[in-house]
Amino acid sequence: MTATRPARGVGIGLAGELERGRLGLHDRIRAQKEKGKMKIQHRHELEEFEECCAECNYSFPSDPLGSEYIICLYDPVFEPYLDDLLERNDYSRCLDLVERKCLALDQPACEDFIPVEVSEELELSPELSDTVKKLVEEKRLTAETFKQAVLEDAISRIDLATVPVDQHVERLRSAQTREDHDSCLQTLGAMVCQGNKAAFEALCSHLKSLPSPGTTAEVHARILVLREMSYTQKFKRELAQLLAEDLLRTPSNNTTRGWYTAVFSVFEKLPEDVAKDIIPTLLDSSRFSYRIKRRLKGILDRSSG
Repeated sequence: MTATRPARGVGIGLAGELERGRLGLHDRIRAQKEKGKMKIQHRHELEEFEECCAECNYSFPSDPLGSEYIICLYDPVFEPYLDDLLERNDYSRCLDLVERKCLALDQPACEDFIPVEVSEELELSPELSDTVKKLVEEKRLTAETFKQAVLEDAISRIDLATVPVDQHVERLRSAQTREDHDSCLQTLGAMVCQGNKAAFEALCSHLKSLPSPGTTAEVHARILVLREMSYTQKFKRELAQLLAEDLLRTPSNNTTRGWYTAVFSVFEKLPEDVAKDIIPTLLDSSRFSYRIKRRLKGILDRSSG
């Protein structure tokens, strides 16, 4: 069924964050605000909500992995993308729009503000239920702590193997600071660790786009990418082939020694069949010194042992 513009009273805000936890479009948590207070399953009263964008029915995360910003799904400009956002957590077709339209969580609510609602019959997951009970016992159950617990529970249920990566790839390409760049690498690396092939291929492309290292800083940049690609065994063959091709293009000298060492560390962890397929191609090359070939042969021998 095609998603339509959310009607008033349909939970999108907090529910939108839960949707990322794969709870389903029609099973998402809705909150009920009665006389400025929120009630949940155990009828414990929470502190009053402030009327801000984060507490509105129409708010939705600006990033599939969570963000300090939201977008408003009541805005007509997002109507063509509701299927992508609500059904598939796919932001790829509206990245520029999301960036232009994102709002701070604490931005004061507009005249279209509709408070989120939570069903009193809501069945919490066992993990979230335990967390809520603990918050109650410790007398720390508030609107803010409940929302944080819900978000953490949703994140724990995300299937990172299937999360779209286009948004993160674009941010990696356009990163203006080292902090932003490294944050994007870590996000893609987390997806790779969970078997996300698109994330792995994105990091492969990024590594290929880097220049042959001529400085220690460029070597370090490559090592950071490699680290995020090598946390899983799932793509070992593809990674080994990529690194072998890279070594054939990268001269061996004092500057690149750190890069060669990092690559050899990956080779040392290769399964025997992969090592036997990849390393001999390097041993047959005339561009490597006797010292490097001896190191490669030692790795190959140990993989067979």
